[in-house]
Amino acid sequence: MEQRKVKIGFIGCGGHATASLYPTIHTIPEIDLVAVCDLKEELAKRNARNFGARRWYTDLEKMLSKEELDGAIVVGPPRMHYEIGKRCLDAGLPIFVEKPSAISSKEALDLAEYAQKKNLFGAVAFMKRSSTCYRMAKAITKRQEFGKITEIEVRFANGRYPAIWGIEEPERAFLIGQAVHIFDLIRFFCGDVDEISAYLNKVERINNSGIFGYAVALTFKNGAVGLLNINSLQGPSFQMSEYFVASGYECWLEVKDMVSLNYYSRTKSMPEFSPDGRAQVFSWKPEFTEFLASKAEGLVGYKGELQNFARKILGEEELRANLFDGAKALEIGEAIWESSQNKRPVKIRRKR
Repeated sequence: MEQRKVKIGFIGCGGHATASLYPTIHTIPEIDLVAVCDLKEELAKRNARNFGARRWYTDLEKMLSKEELDGAIVVGPPRMHYEIGKRCLDAGLPIFVEKPSAISSKEALDLAEYAQKKNLFGAVAFMKRSSTCYRMAKAITKRQEFGKITEIEVRFANGRYPAIWGIEEPERAFLIGQAVHIFDLIRFFCGDVDEISAYLNKVERINNSGIFGYAVALTFKNGAVGLLNINSLQGPSFQMSEYFVASGYECWLEVKDMVSLNYYSRTKSMPEFSPDGRAQVFSWKPEFTEFLASKAEGLVGYKGELQNFARKILGEEELRANLFDGAKALEIGEAIWESSQNKRPVKIRRKR
């Protein structure tokens, strides 16, 4: 039986799209990359040639009117996601947008409701939900022996971060442009956040970039609690690191840098080989060749998020992260900023 495909128009041929998303498309049998579009002709031509699109455009309206598409991928700055996303929805197309889906939770919610009113849908590129390690970790937390998640801890460290997209403070831009991944990740495991207490240490400002650290305490609607250490304190030789811990009932798991998983269960699957008092640890990491192909082959989630969008169009799956998830992640970042500035806890009071 021939694989059903969705006809996709890809809008945006910038650095992130070209390095992380376009290379996955040839590995996704559900996607037919019909056309690409970018304001810069040389970039549109390059990506059409390098990634197998049949046609390229510099005019979005021309692409939308000429091509018979099933969906649109929009990758650029958040203002582009919001404005171009709406134009694609007006053309009757479901959308996939990079994170953040807008510059604020208010605009992100507006985009989500706009799609809903059009009887359409949108996905947000929170690729961690589709990464191998976090999908395995999620499956472990759903097992009866793990019990309910009681506490999570995340350390997410970046290099110095700039003021971008018209946001004057690098410390606030970091919450919207980068740490928003972590805010979605904690919702993926624990659901909606109830209250946030955040503390900010501004270490240094160099030109337009900041060096800083946040300490954040959270409570969740389901009773779980959490701690976040999110910072821009990494040095130039090691630009990013990530460490995630989830505790259950007398057991816990850890994910390091999205590519290794350890699960410390409360039971011993092979007690005859376990010294008294010592736990047995389930460990997973990719073998070397899979690690080298991590972006294109799905290890860190770029392939999975696009394939999930295509399968949603085909009616085969539900979205892992939708436009409303995009708004809720931004709400968390805005609450952290408010709490850190006003030095008081902030309740999440979302409209939806």
